[in-house]
Amino acid sequence: MRRNNTIALIGLFMLMRLSVMAQSDLLLSNPGLNAQSYNPASFIDHGMINLHLLARQQWIGFPDAPSLQRLGVSSFFENRPMGMKFNLVNQVAGKEITRQANLSYAYRVHFSGGLQLTMGVSAGIYSRMIKFSELVFYDGNEPLIKPDESYFLPDFDFGLELQRDALTVGMAANHITTSAPKATLFKIPAHNHLYLAYRLSLSDDATLQPMFSWHKQGKLNVFQIDANLNFNNVFMAGLGYRQNDAFLLHVGLNVNEMIGFMYSYDIGATRFSNYNSGTHEFMLLVRLQKKSATFLSPRFID
Repeated sequence: MRRNNTIALIGLFMLMRLSVMAQSDLLLSNPGLNAQSYNPASFIDHGMINLHLLARQQWIGFPDAPSLQRLGVSSFFENRPMGMKFNLVNQVAGKEITRQANLSYAYRVHFSGGLQLTMGVSAGIYSRMIKFSELVFYDGNEPLIKPDESYFLPDFDFGLELQRDALTVGMAANHITTSAPKATLFKIPAHNHLYLAYRLSLSDDATLQPMFSWHKQGKLNVFQIDANLNFNNVFMAGLGYRQNDAFLLHVGLNVNEMIGFMYSYDIGATRFSNYNSGTHEFMLLVRLQKKSATFLSPRFID
């Protein structure tokens, strides 16, 4: 009897988490791409066209666990201090499906002393679908007699990123047209992000980059800490911790100047981690040479 009650409580907790996460953008475990995913001012700037394909599956073994697929292309122009990127996102949490498409534009201002400020804006649309027809009552296993519903809404983001030598400081606001009190089942609440990173040179071939970030997503307040080693711009390994959620492991490999892979694994940091086998995140990065461009650095984290 106690075991059944425990399982029921765990199931209720996970469903509550699903409900909250369904109204939030999933945070990525790849620390470099994470900032680029929510900040329209954050770019990989090495004179190439960057394409990435990412897949994330949370809580392996738990039914209807959150998942995300992301396709993006970005480029920072060489002759002008500006860049553009386009992203497509498909996110599923329980019986809720969110799809997003947005186009970002960023402009960079250079100051004396090597200081540079990048300002970015993003505009697009997102759709929210609730599969009411697949919701069932536990008592009697009867479906909810209600048709599926979906809505399309405009979406806007804003971000800043300040860089000087090895220091990077950034902030971003997503879904800025919907304040938290006005959020509904179909309107994603505003998200706010702050982050700070510093790249330390350990040797001619190795760097260490600690990163601290804070994320306000509707009702969620999340702090995350990461530390990543980069060896000769070929191999990367790192550790991280996301508050009240998981410990993070990262590994990455640049096969050559054109292709890179990244894998992250989240180890649950709560007692409910015993009921799933963690979270997996895979990313493929393809870099395309632009005409008369020079390849500078295939870093995972710039």
